[in-house]
Amino acid sequence: MVIIPTVLKSKEKVQELMRKLEVFYLANQSDNIYFTLLGDCAESDKREEETDTEVIQEGEKLVSILNDKYKKTQDKMPIFGFIFRKRIYNEKEGSYLGWERKRGMITQLNEYLLGKIKNPFRANTLENQVREKIKYIITLDADTDLVLNSAFELIGAMAHILNQPILDKEKNIVIDGYGIMQPRIGVNLDISYKSLFTKIFAGAGGIDSYTNAISDVYQDNFQEGIFTGKGIYDLAVYSQVLENQIPENKVLSHDLLEGCYLRCGLVSDIMLMDGYPTKYNSFMNRLSRWIRGDWQITKWIGMKSPLNLLSKYKILDNIRRSLLEISVIIAMIYYSSIGILQAKSIDLGIFAMLGVVVFPYLLEFLNSCIFKKEGEQKQKTFAPRISGIKGAFLRAIITIRMFTI
Repeated sequence: MVIIPTVLKSKEKVQELMRKLEVFYLANQSDNIYFTLLGDCAESDKREEETDTEVIQEGEKLVSILNDKYKKTQDKMPIFGFIFRKRIYNEKEGSYLGWERKRGMITQLNEYLLGKIKNPFRANTLENQVREKIKYIITLDADTDLVLNSAFELIGAMAHILNQPILDKEKNIVIDGYGIMQPRIGVNLDISYKSLFTKIFAGAGGIDSYTNAISDVYQDNFQEGIFTGKGIYDLAVYSQVLENQIPENKVLSHDLLEGCYLRCGLVSDIMLMDGYPTKYNSFMNRLSRWIRGDWQITKWIGMKSPLNLLSKYKILDNIRRSLLEISVIIAMIYYSSIGILQAKSIDLGIFAMLGVVVFPYLLEFLNSCIFKKEGEQKQKTFAPRISGIKGAFLRAIITIRMFTI
């Protein structure tokens, strides 16, 4: 089953996502792949909002239309499904919202499909016959595209005999094979050229597997990747391993943890298309959410955690990465104070600290200069992205500007 778990606030959003699911079906047609829009309710001070009814009616209507449109025989199972969650009161938030937000939504779907719980949803079009069939779940974000035949490739990778998950019965975690797999994520072609910001930072959009082969340190050296919320997982293994492992109201960003418990494999030759923030403020808001999520799971670094040493290092490395910018700012303030008190020039020190921040762009700049082939000239392309030396220079300037505001 392919699912898109997301908050639904309007019927227009339902229409947009159901159109996407139809496109995904046409690109990955099979009698054994189903498509479900998993709608969550927005946070509210009331148990039910007026827009909820509108959303539910639109979802059920569009599912009925699509199932009638693509129903080949009378006994064929419905291809498309729609789910909308109930709000419950959360004392810590002081409002009504879906239990455990996105993580709770996926958990409830898993338990329902496995028959462990009764229908927990306010609206649900899934048939009992469909529930019994599901072995794998492909979960996507609202701005992720399941491109042509990518569902078959993901299923094939998960079903491969060498990738079958093997569990440690004592720790109840996957120690060999993979319970979850993360495809390579690219940026949609139209998004990468949508604004000046994306032209500078998003890189090349679209699919170009031949000239952009990638290497991943974790997968190449330790045969484990990092789950970022878009991929495929084994339904039964997910339910068994993660049962009661994550406390309520403690974790918002759950993707890394799920990948560590289930042992995530990175399949870099399978590519999905994703969105990208079109403005600097949007980019920073997304980064802020990621950093907040990284800090919420620090307790899993402790010795009582069942995770292996590599998984704990992944969490710790994210924490280290999130502290880079603030560490540079504190160091600059401290160095400036010492310079003022001792009446010494601090230009060299400040320059060195900014150099730490822009070091990746400096390497990119040097790579463009040093490895340029003799006689090679800049080629004109139809793509309006800003790359090469100019792109590296602009990214470095914008990053420095952030520290000098």
